[in-house]
Formats: sequence, C-alpha cells, structure tokens
Amino acid sequence: MFPSFLRRRLAALATPVFATLAAITVLGGCATHIIPPVPPAAKAVLIDEGKDGLLIPLHVERADQGHARLGVPVQLDGKAVYLALDTGTQGVRVLSKALPQGYSSKGPTITLNLANGAKVSGPTATLPFSLFGTQPVNITAQTVTDVDCQPNFRRCFAMDGYTGEFGFAFSGLLGIGLQQDDDACCNAPFAALPADIGKRYLVHPSFTKPYLVLSPSAKLTSRFTMVPLPMSAQGVAQWPEGCAQVSSKMRFCAPVVFATGGTEMIRIETDKAPSWLGENDVGNVLGQGNYDTAVGVGTWVHRFNGAQVTIVKAAPGRNRIVVGLSALQNIDLLFDLQRNQMGVYSAKSVEEFGL
Repeated sequence: MFPSFLRRRLAALATPVFATLAAITVLGGCATHIIPPVPPAAKAVLIDEGKDGLLIPLHVERADQGHARLGVPVQLDGKAVYLALDTGTQGVRVLSKALPQGYSSKGPTITLNLANGAKVSGPTATLPFSLFGTQPVNITAQTVTDVDCQPNFRRCFAMDGYTGEFGFAFSGLLGIGLQQDDDACCNAPFAALPADIGKRYLVHPSFTKPYLVLSPSAKLTSRFTMVPLPMSAQGVAQWPEGCAQVSSKMRFCAPVVFATGGTEMIRIETDKAPSWLGENDVGNVLGQGNYDTAVGVGTWVHRFNGAQVTIVKAAPGRNRIVVGLSALQNIDLLFDLQRNQMGVYSAKSVEEFGL
C-alpha cells in the first residue's frame, strides 16, 4: 500500500506496535509557571510492512480544568511542534512564536472562536508540513498571534493570553476533520501528504491507547458504517447531516461534527431556542444537564444514557451537533477523502454514563 520510498523513510522511525501504543504521556493540570510545550519523540510503525497502513500513536495530555486532549508531534518549516489533534476543525493553526524565524505571513488575518469562550487570531501563511519523516509539503496554515476571550466570555480560559491548545499543553491545533461553512481558513494537511497516504485515515481516540492510521486497509475498516459527505460549492467535503434525540425534550437535526478537540460530551448549537429553554445571546449556554440521548448519522445510531448535553445559542444558520472527545471513547472515525465519505464504528450501540 505504501510506496517503497515511504517505507524506507518510515522504517527508520518505526518502533514495535506494543511499545508505541504504550507511549502515552499524561501530564498534570494547571501549573503556576507555563513551560513552552516540548514535542515528544515522533513514533510510528508500518502495519504488516505497510499493507494495512501506518500506525501513529497519539499522546494524552491534560489542559484546561484537567480536560484530556490528544496530541501529535509534527514538523512545520523544519521545526518540531506539538499540536492537539482535532477532528472537529480543518487545517493547521499554530502560535507564531512556536515557528522558526524567517517564515512569511502574507495572508489575511482570520479569527477562530473556540467552544470554551476563547478566540485565536492571526494571518495565514504557507508553511512546509511534515509528519513522521514524510517529504515536506506546503500548506496554508493560520499563524496565531493573539489568544484572547470572546466579547461575551470575558473571564474565559484565554484571559491570560493562552489556552490548553495554544500555549499550555500544545502550540496549536492539527485539524484533520471536514470543512464547516464558517471556517475555510486552511488546507487539509493530511490530504497534501505525499503519495496520497493521507487521503484515507482512521482515528481511534480511546484514552487507553489512542492512535491514528494513515491509509488503513479494507481489512481494518470493514466494520465501519459509511456515510456520504455533502460537498461545498468549491467541491470540498463537509460534515453530514444527522439528528439528536434528547430524552423527550427535543429532537434536533443539523450537521454532526465529531470533534476530538471538543471538551463537552454532546453540544447542540441551535439558532432557535427550544420552547423549554429561555432565549439568550449568541454563544451563551441555554441549558446543560444529563439526559438519555441518541445521535444518528445515516444508518448509524448510538445511544448515550445519562450523557451530559450542553445546548448553546448559535448565530442564524450555524446549527450543528458536536460529539466531543469524552463521548468518543468507544467510537472510531474513518475519513475517506478519496470517496467523499466517512465511517463511524462503535463496538456497542448503547453506553451507560449514569445520572
């Protein structure tokens, strides 16, 4: 599956499978002094000499309020940088101060609002991107120069100028998900990797042994339920439509975003507040509680009994359902950009979280 030149290049970085899966670093929560994130050693292993793909172990770190994040080291402009892996966004976003001297930021300044109330701003730039010894490829990325709170979240996690993803546990985000209507900032980094090895990839986000697999074989992905992806006017794959049933309270349908960078279990962003909740400003939490909730996409349906559900007021036309990292502990994701589809797999259809 992998070309011979890639097998030779990656073989030098390969380690035994069990050793790579055990290489999970767990750090403590907030500290008095913030130390710049140091990338762990890059590790990867070819599965069956590359016939079944390239396995890349992920690392577990603790960030804001002890929330877990998944991290992966990459190389940007020849420098090793530690980024949080996020299937909920698309593109690389990195603190400008984490990059080597001499890069050029000539693109427009853009802003990304995070669900924790923070916002990051900065210009786009063309940067050489590399993953575990692959040949560097140029991508358009956001170089973040400002980390702050959104206007209606004045005491958010970013009030001191950093968040878990930007400055504390990591130096930015590696967004490997699908494009959203209001966020077309950056290139999809995996799609640009040489020999098309990143056009199809599997994410296993379980904290016990998180990993991703580039170019997984049909043998590894045969159990996934596949869902076709809608395409934007520019021909870019976007998140599929699905529905969430929250107890007997509400049924809500919108694009479903599977976000390993999300800290909440299930987050419903709606531009029209349900009748059982009061109206409020955009971005504010309308309600939060534990409910028996079912989420479905295509023919795949998963029930979360006693899951924490957060309902947030969205801007007009920005409805979506976000399934966060803590709700993805028994769910695997498959992104197939070659066929414009994604796959979802869970070993069991019902999870009990308790009330």
